[in-house]
Amino acid sequence: MKGIRKGGFRRLAVVVAVAAAGILVVGAQAASAGTFEVCKSGANGMAGKTFHFNVTPNAGSSVGFNITPAGSGFTCSGPQNIVGATSGTIVESDVNTTSEVASITVIPSSRKVSDNIGAKSVTVNFGTTTSNETQIRYVNQPPGGTSGTLKLCKLSSTPAFIGRSFSFTVNGGPAVSTTANDADPSNDPANWSCRILGTFQVGSHVIVHELVPAGAEIDFIDTDPGSALFDFSTDTATNFANVIVGTGTTIVLFDDEAIPPSGTGFIEICKNPPGHQDPAVTGFWHFTITDSDGNFVTSRDVLTNQCTNAILVPAGIVTVTETSRTGYQLVDVFTDPPDALVNSNLLNGTADVEVPTSSDEADEVQVSFVNTAIRSQLKICKALGPGSADLIGQKFYFRVTDITDPGNPTPLAGNNSVTAAATTQCVSFGFLPQGTVVQVEEVFGADNPMTPFDESGEFIDQTGPVTATIGSGITNVTITNTARGVLEICKDPVVGITNQPTFQFRVDGGGIINVPGGQCSQPRRVSVGNHTVTEVAAQDYELTAITVDPAGRLVGAPDLANRTVTVSVPYGPAGETVVTFTNRIKQGRFKVCKTIPLGSFDSLNGDPFNFILYIQNGGTHAAPTFAATPLVLNASTDKNNLTTCSSFTAYANILQPNGERTIAAVQEQLGAGFVVDSITVSPSNGLCVFGTGLPTGAPNSPACVPGGVDKTGATTPGFAEIDWFLSGGTLGNAQVTFTNRAT
Repeated sequence: MKGIRKGGFRRLAVVVAVAAAGILVVGAQAASAGTFEVCKSGANGMAGKTFHFNVTPNAGSSVGFNITPAGSGFTCSGPQNIVGATSGTIVESDVNTTSEVASITVIPSSRKVSDNIGAKSVTVNFGTTTSNETQIRYVNQPPGGTSGTLKLCKLSSTPAFIGRSFSFTVNGGPAVSTTANDADPSNDPANWSCRILGTFQVGSHVIVHELVPAGAEIDFIDTDPGSALFDFSTDTATNFANVIVGTGTTIVLFDDEAIPPSGTGFIEICKNPPGHQDPAVTGFWHFTITDSDGNFVTSRDVLTNQCTNAILVPAGIVTVTETSRTGYQLVDVFTDPPDALVNSNLLNGTADVEVPTSSDEADEVQVSFVNTAIRSQLKICKALGPGSADLIGQKFYFRVTDITDPGNPTPLAGNNSVTAAATTQCVSFGFLPQGTVVQVEEVFGADNPMTPFDESGEFIDQTGPVTATIGSGITNVTITNTARGVLEICKDPVVGITNQPTFQFRVDGGGIINVPGGQCSQPRRVSVGNHTVTEVAAQDYELTAITVDPAGRLVGAPDLANRTVTVSVPYGPAGETVVTFTNRIKQGRFKVCKTIPLGSFDSLNGDPFNFILYIQNGGTHAAPTFAATPLVLNASTDKNNLTTCSSFTAYANILQPNGERTIAAVQEQLGAGFVVDSITVSPSNGLCVFGTGLPTGAPNSPACVPGGVDKTGATTPGFAEIDWFLSGGTLGNAQVTFTNRAT
């Protein structure tokens, strides 16, 4: 409702209207009640909009209600009474619109405690009766207010127009001027110089007209926001922009360009001309030329450091576009004459060039494109392997070679040394073109005896050389060095053998290392620290000693039973560690036993038995020589023990000097009245039987029988004999048993 004069008729009308809206009204006669009234203006387009008000009193309960202004004046809630309240805070909120509070008025003004326009709230002291109520009036407006600013910005891509003054009229009024800004997208609008055309009521239409100078034409008209451009024309004579002014600032933009010339002219394209050359930029580059309408004109391929001939093109603005190549970037575009360059975009590889009308190639415009190779950092790192603390502090040098063209390797200069430390250390070698293939290799020189380091690399292992391709970001090349010591395995000559055998060894359980008796292995590079050397068991030889030189490098004690020793190997400059193994030929011996069956015990009457013991002491298997020893063995006289044995013979090598196995033999001289049922030997290296396919127990070759006497059948009087090869080591105690039976 409109009107603010107090009176019974007005109050009645408000009460009726509010009651109809469903708002609870407390009677004016309520005792000790805080009394207030909220009024809402319909000005500034708020008529017909609904607003909600929430009242929070200092006592009692909060109340809320809506008000919808019926016209441009104020519509009020009617008196509101809250029992016990003396003050309260009223907060407005939009229901079906978006607005901001322009003002809050309190009547009487002395009752306003505080307000917050942005929060749409006010705190007031209440009246005590209807006649002295507190009235709160809210006036709203659209966000940003009811008026807006119109600003004009002038743009151009024509170099001659940039900075030049252009004139405009507003709603047909007097001319105003502003200077043209560079329309290059890289030119931040914050740097533009623009003209304020005035302040206008929000929603009003303003006509802006340009007084276009000779030689120019309007390229485009636009606004910010775009919705503000209601209508426009770019015709030179009748141009206009019909702009709807909004809240805040509305910008109208006019872009003028030079009227393109007619006819043709000439352009020349150059690639990295003198003074702008990069050795890493090579090969042909492809260019296309389009006219001002974007139509294709022609294309050219230009070799690096060269130019095309004069190219006939339409006069005016032409766009020259370079086709990009991986690994290279466009860093500059310039023209001769300089002012022919209208615009360039290094990212897109384009240049807009103004070509004058001419029939003479001497009037050509030369445009130069300058590229450089995209370069990335090469970093060389030095790491140390396990057990390599001796290398800390040593400086390592590298050689870096460009092998992109394998047939034409090129050394590269840069920071090429790194000092090793406990952790990986790196150095930036330099920046190289992306795509370059490099080989990084370590370079050693002569050793300096005055330092504890090994400058020659004799005792240093490396993981290089390393081949890498320079990519984007940082390319890391790491070469790891490991300090090495020297370990040598030696084998003493085996006494009693003419042709020295070859023995096998393993270091830390690794591969087989062969070392002949009386020789040493090649010095072996091993990591610094403890290493275990083990001799592989040999069938005919046994280990008798292990020595270490220097003796102080022995760790613990040698384990002869398991043929192993642990040694500490220092860094190579401290000298090699030598481990020597000593072996001998295994030895064997035997005893002779006589067994009498119980049934033959009484028949033999305890008679002695005569044997001859033979052990080979020379010759070959084909022609052996023997040491013969007679043996008399009395039969057992104890029926409870029918076997009688001799003592063991002396130990003998199980191999002859020529490496053949030693033959042993026992012959029994058979007496009348008994025969030999069986002869056994255990253990042995087998019976001495020569030839192929001879069955076990077959008569031996004469070469196997001492003195050439052949073994006879068990039932034939004369001799009974067994020939075998000695066993050694833990099997070196053999027993030969003759079983005799009385006939």
